[in-house]
Amino acid sequence: MRPAPTPFWNWKSQGFRSSGKVGLFATENSTSAFRNATSRANYPPGAWDSSRPRAVVLPPGERTRKEGSPVHPGKVAIIGGGIAGTAFAQRYRQLGGQVSIHERGGPQHHPGMGFILLANGFEALSSVGRRSAVEKLSYPLTDCTIRDHRGNTLLDEKLEWAHGITRSAFLEALSRGLPESWIRHGQAFSHFESNPNGRVRRAIFENGEQVEADLFLGCDGANSRVRGEIFPTAKLSGSRVIELVSEIESDLLVARTRKRFMKFRHEEGGLALGLVPASRRKLIWYLQFDAEKYSTPEADPGRLESFTRLLTQGWPGPVLQLIQATDFRRTRICHTGALEPLNAYFRENVALLGDAAHAMHSFTSQGVNTAIEDAVLLAETLANSHSSTSRHALTSYSEARKAAIRPLLKLGNTLQDEFLAPPTVDQRIPLATTA
Repeated sequence: MRPAPTPFWNWKSQGFRSSGKVGLFATENSTSAFRNATSRANYPPGAWDSSRPRAVVLPPGERTRKEGSPVHPGKVAIIGGGIAGTAFAQRYRQLGGQVSIHERGGPQHHPGMGFILLANGFEALSSVGRRSAVEKLSYPLTDCTIRDHRGNTLLDEKLEWAHGITRSAFLEALSRGLPESWIRHGQAFSHFESNPNGRVRRAIFENGEQVEADLFLGCDGANSRVRGEIFPTAKLSGSRVIELVSEIESDLLVARTRKRFMKFRHEEGGLALGLVPASRRKLIWYLQFDAEKYSTPEADPGRLESFTRLLTQGWPGPVLQLIQATDFRRTRICHTGALEPLNAYFRENVALLGDAAHAMHSFTSQGVNTAIEDAVLLAETLANSHSSTSRHALTSYSEARKAAIRPLLKLGNTLQDEFLAPPTVDQRIPLATTA
């Protein structure tokens, strides 16, 4: 006879009852791989500057430029005004540089619900000077709880330096202080025009506008058009795992989480629902499912709700409460393919940052965190070079970041495999620790 489920959500006391150790789709070996992924051993000799936050890596032999001192006058054009592009602009501005940002959406266009910020992301934010501002708008996650779809506790674990935050709040804090004149909205990238020597001369946008620059930064996400221009054979893997992502505004439901990042997993594998409190009033939840086992629903609110209710029928009370409180008109379908590793994160005078350079499976929770690290490293490397198009600087950036990203890409594949399989008792969560 199956034992009775462990009580876990006390609605009267607005709390959880839990025990044991927790993990998120990872084994103990996976955790070791994650912890090694951002260790100094993965960087080239001499590339680690121990006097600065660990997220900042400088090219061998380079010194950090004094804050605010002017840098070379080369023009830098950023294509994509998301997290990587905005973080680079902020750090480069602090170092005396100027940029232009070309964003396809409008001023209030912030696609995506939210995410979890980890220790390495916070360290990079310290270099950008936005850590305090982001902390004020984020929600601390002190614990993680994983349960099966019957409510039985699999494992619990304390979290260190993990915060949930909405994407809009994060970008608001990150972009604060940037000159409005630097940002041009409604500019969807079309293609480049190059000189006979192969160096890009100008970027052309779909509205007919164009910009000339000495250096172009592709910060336009996993489906990067910039990447497609310079690396036309680059491939995103097919999406074996699909996510439905939604959010709820309810201070009561957030309070009931007691600062916990929670996940419910089906005992047969390939199906899970997670919830992340992202502010005092906002709760983000997502349903992950194996696309080979379940057919992806149409992007219609009614069909999305029916699909979610069908897959979670009989699941614990908190899941049902979340679904009942959800406006499915705000639910998005997200594909979670990963980018096959690139040989370099630049070509001539075009560099890639964030998902444009290394889109990885969402199981790592490292997409945003590594994008900020990319931005800080590239800004400081360029500021310490003799020109904005220094091949040495771009090579140093590319090699250092490839070394840091490579284990995370591998871990993402491992975590996806573990998600597709039935959950085990030796799970560990790949969050919070980057040492």
